[in-house]
Order: sequence, then C-alpha cells, then structure tokens
Amino acid sequence: MKNERLFLTQGKVEGACGALGVQERKDIMDLMRSFMDSQDEPKVGIFWYDSEVDELFGVTKIGVTELIPNSKGNKTVRTLHKNWWKKQEMRDRAKGVKDSVYYTDYTLTPRGRVFQNADGSFRIMCGTWMTDEIKDLVIDEFDLQGQNVHVVQDVHWEIGNGWDEEL
Repeated sequence: MKNERLFLTQGKVEGACGALGVQERKDIMDLMRSFMDSQDEPKVGIFWYDSEVDELFGVTKIGVTELIPNSKGNKTVRTLHKNWWKKQEMRDRAKGVKDSVYYTDYTLTPRGRVFQNADGSFRIMCGTWMTDEIKDLVIDEFDLQGQNVHVVQDVHWEIGNGWDEEL
C-alpha cells in the first residue's frame, strides 16, 4: 500500500482521495477530537478466549453510553456469538483458508459476554473455565478498571453449550 500525503493548498486539503474544504477538515478533526475523552469508557460486548496464547479474540464491544438499556435496565451488544462465528467461517471459506478455528463449533471455544446491569455494575457471563487471570484480560479489554465487576458462571457459556441447548 502506497503512503499518501495530504497537502493544504488554496483552502483545500488535497490528496489521492480528492479534496476537503478547510471547514470540512476542521469538522472531521473536531469530531475525532471529541472521541479522546471516551477512549477509556467502560464497554460491553462479546469475546472468546484462546487458551493456547492466553488472549481474547473475536471481541465485539461498544461503550455503554452508546447503548439504550433493555426493559430490565441492562446493556450489551446485540451481536450473538453464533452469528459472529458464522460470518468469520464464511469469510475464511471465501478466502480459501484451509485450517480455521471458525470451521469448528463456536461453542467449543471458551466465550463470554459483558453486560452492564441496571445499577451500573458489570457482569461477565461465562463458563466455569473462567480464571482470575482471564477475568483480568476481560477487564482490561472492556475498560472496566475501577468498576464493580461480577463474574457469573452459567451453563449457556460452558464449553459445548449454546443456543441449541436453550431451545
């Protein structure tokens, strides 16, 4: 990929992608600047845990201020593990990837979900595979340092269980 440089000339920022007016560029920069204060905002979402490399992956998260609570006052992303995994499988098949974790059942890899409760505390839903070390990874990934965080283990997030067992 070629590095492009943008130049401010005659009141426009010019580059390979066209030109921005000075005001449009200022508006864009102001919008990005407004994000600086929310970078460490607590987040909710889904994740998987790779025990071989001791890392979370497949993380989908969003800041809690961006969500409207459900009827019980809880917040989380609307993404389901099953659907996210299927999209990754289809992507890898389209790319011709021969060996992909996404070709396996999504419930066979440790996974969890972070919720914000109505009282403002946070809940990490997971299986009994959760350890204090993995909890720390989740807290770091979802910017939950200093928050009231509870780990709740449930059969739905146990390895091998998922929606099929719920229906």
